[in-house]
Amino acid sequence: MMANKAKLRDVFELPTEQTMKIFHDRLISIPVTALSALKRELVASIGEDRTKGVFIRYGWHTGVSEGEKVRNFEWKDETELVEAGPKFHVIHGYLDEVIVDDIRFDEDGHVDYIKALWSKSYEADEYKQTNRLSDEPVCHTLCGYASGYLSTALQKPILVKETKCEAMGHERCEIVCMPVEKWDEEDRNEHRYYQSSSMIKELDEVTAKLKTERDYLTKAHGIHKELIEQLLSTQELQKITDLLCEKAGLPTFIEDEKHRIIASSGDIDLNLDLKTLGTDTTCFTRLSHGRGILRTPILFENEIKGFCSFLYHNGQEPTELERMIIDQASLTSSIILMNENIKLQTEQNIRRSFLSDILDEKMDKEELYQVARYLELDLESDYWMLTLERNIDQTDLSSEVEISEKLFRHLNLFLKERGINAIVSHRSGNILIVIDYSSCLNCFADRTTFINKLLKHCEKRFKGLSFYVGASSVADSLEELPVLYSETLTALNAKSDDKWILYYEELGVESILFQISNEKTLDRFVNNQLGVLLEEDKSLELITTLRDYIENGMNINATAKAISMSISGLRYRLGKISELLDVELDDTKRLFSVYMALNVLKAKGKI
Repeated sequence: MMANKAKLRDVFELPTEQTMKIFHDRLISIPVTALSALKRELVASIGEDRTKGVFIRYGWHTGVSEGEKVRNFEWKDETELVEAGPKFHVIHGYLDEVIVDDIRFDEDGHVDYIKALWSKSYEADEYKQTNRLSDEPVCHTLCGYASGYLSTALQKPILVKETKCEAMGHERCEIVCMPVEKWDEEDRNEHRYYQSSSMIKELDEVTAKLKTERDYLTKAHGIHKELIEQLLSTQELQKITDLLCEKAGLPTFIEDEKHRIIASSGDIDLNLDLKTLGTDTTCFTRLSHGRGILRTPILFENEIKGFCSFLYHNGQEPTELERMIIDQASLTSSIILMNENIKLQTEQNIRRSFLSDILDEKMDKEELYQVARYLELDLESDYWMLTLERNIDQTDLSSEVEISEKLFRHLNLFLKERGINAIVSHRSGNILIVIDYSSCLNCFADRTTFINKLLKHCEKRFKGLSFYVGASSVADSLEELPVLYSETLTALNAKSDDKWILYYEELGVESILFQISNEKTLDRFVNNQLGVLLEEDKSLELITTLRDYIENGMNINATAKAISMSISGLRYRLGKISELLDVELDDTKRLFSVYMALNVLKAKGKI
């Protein structure tokens, strides 16, 4: 039968063997088990993805060959060409049955969409022998064949995609066939399996990449070695930025956790709020005017303690080598910060221990001054002490300990940033701060301004915390610190709800009473002296009159004039006071005790 005289439908009505001889001069049969074994070997040698490509292209070339042959016959329309493809599938033994479930045409009458169902695909059957379900379709040869056949027979690129597969547990395999351009970008990616590739060429590309990576690693290792040398030589962060700027040829800077630049090398001209560039990974950000910044966090104790950055100009972007370098620099910087933190904590612990030994009077004068010199405390300076008493949640003491440690760090940072030489410690649940008085006055106009700034700094960072502050007098020797500590506690005894900063020097003679550490004892003294009067005189009229009378030397005329009251009216009030307190108002000894009680109330803000 001459191909150019035969009709396509007639060819498929012939016996199968005769039909295949018309299309092919010679055919060979390949056992399914042999193909399966070949697939397993290829998977082991070149991987599943490449093996998929090999079988898709094998099917493609078979389909192209038969698509070219069918076009030599007479055919009525494209539908007839499409229907010939499934017949070839069955004749070859690829599967048992093909059902064209849907076929659509474009405006010009050309096939534009095909949906078909396959039964008993040889590839799906072979996979099912493994007694497990596949995560994706496995009929690669059949899809390649269908795509090659349809693309050739219809004379336009057709991409075939298997959407369901018996190997995945579906009842039948299902395919969709459409022109390549009609698939979305993700599905068009499947078309790459139809492109032949040279493994030698790919190996050359991989080798080139590995060579580049080797060169990068060699250079990065050299820079890392120099960074470690700088680290071991106890150099500061400035040396790190100098080295990075020299090796990378890029402006380099390091900032702290508050985004302040603490070390830089090269031309650093930012005009940029670095807070807006916060990142927890190595990240490149494009800035204006062709500039960019490669930035990586410096981590310490699982927290970001700063950033290391490279600046780029003229539209440059970071290379892989520069990313490797900056990551190494970040690690080195974090180690330097860790060393500095250990050094700082060690010094603070020594200072705490030093203060504790002084307060417990465990050090003689010679030892005290030796340690003071080691800690670089000015022996000629005056010293001042604060005791901070804060509210503590007794039900969660473990959390309170953590808060106290963080509070110590922030207090030390506050003082260090302002150049104030101080020792921060704790005692009996309170926080103690010994301050070089002259360094404090160099930064703040007066003591109250300093204390208010300090409290605001703490309360801003620790929401819900409130403090009372007892302030001592100023001493000219470290030996007097035990006395200063006692003064701060005495001052704190005078605290009240509306009075949270208390100065020992403002207590006056009643400071002797406030040295009584037991609050109940002090309250009992006041009650013994003024109890009945406090109960009866809710308006405090009689109490203030008694205070004015004593302060005016127990002179009726002077008192009446001072408070603008008639003598008779004053005599009446004094008589009532004498009656309530059961005291003669010319009894100097008794009135001294009453006056002390009045001053305690005044210091506590109650009158």
